[in-house]
Amino acid sequence: MSSSTIVSVEDSDTDFVALQHALKVAGVTNPIERCETGKEAAGYLLSRSSQLADWASLIVLDLNLPGIDGRDLLRKMRAQDPKRTVPIIVLSTSSHPKDIDASYRAGADAYMVKPLELEDWESKVGRLAQSWLMLKGDTASRQYAMKRKQPQKTTDALCRVMEREIVPRLLLAHCDTGLAPRYEQPKFIISEEEIVELTRLLFVSDVTVSSAYVAAIRAQGVPVGSLYVSLLAPAARLVGEWWRAERHEFAEVSLALSRLQQLTRDLAPARTPTTH
Repeated sequence: MSSSTIVSVEDSDTDFVALQHALKVAGVTNPIERCETGKEAAGYLLSRSSQLADWASLIVLDLNLPGIDGRDLLRKMRAQDPKRTVPIIVLSTSSHPKDIDASYRAGADAYMVKPLELEDWESKVGRLAQSWLMLKGDTASRQYAMKRKQPQKTTDALCRVMEREIVPRLLLAHCDTGLAPRYEQPKFIISEEEIVELTRLLFVSDVTVSSAYVAAIRAQGVPVGSLYVSLLAPAARLVGEWWRAERHEFAEVSLALSRLQQLTRDLAPARTPTTH
C-alpha cells in the first residue's frame, strides 16, 4: 500500500462518492481506501504492526459509525500516532459545540459539519484535505500544486481555509484544558515586533531557533496560555497574510506551519495521569 494513502471511514455511499469527487476536484491524486463500519475501521487501522504514518497520509473520519463510537476510534488512532503525524479530519452531521470540543480533545486536527451540497464538498472538504496533505508535505499533492498555476480566487480560498480551519485547530489540539480561562484575558501583552520576529523565524530558521525565541519570551514570566493567544495565534494569522501577499510560496508556508505545530506541541503541558 502506498505511504500516501487516504483512508475514509464512512458508512454512507453517497457521502463517500461526494468525498471522492471533492478530492478529485481539489487535485488530490492519492489512492483512497474505505472502511464502512467501525469494526472494519478498527481492524484495518489498529491491527497493523506498523505505525499509521508508515502507510497513511490522511484519515477522513465519520463520527456516526455502526459498531463503534467514532471518538473511541479517534482516541485509539491517536494512541498509535502520539506525535500526530497523520492528520485526521472529522466529518459529522452534528454542529453541537460539545461534539466539536470532544472530537478535538480526542485528537482531531479538523472538524467539519457534513455539507449538503456537492459544491460545498468541493470548496470545503476537498480544499481542506488538500491543505492538510500539503501541510504534511505529501509528495503527490505538492507536485500537483506546483504543476498547475492556481487562479487568485482559488489561492485566496485556500488561504482562508488554512487560516480559519487549520491553524486554529493546530493550536486548540495541543492546548491543555487548564489554559482555557487564561485565553480570555491574557495578563501579558506581546508586542507586534515580537510577533513579526517569530513569524520571520518560522520561515527562515530551523525550529530550534524559533523555539529558543519563544523560550526567551516565556522566561520573562509569560504563562503558556498567553503565549498561545498573544504570540502563536497572531503569528499563525501573519503566516497566512504573508502568503496572501505573495511574499512566500506555499512550500515555504507549509514548512513554517509545520514548525509552528512543533512549537505548540512542545509548549503543551504534560497531562497528569488520572488516578482512580
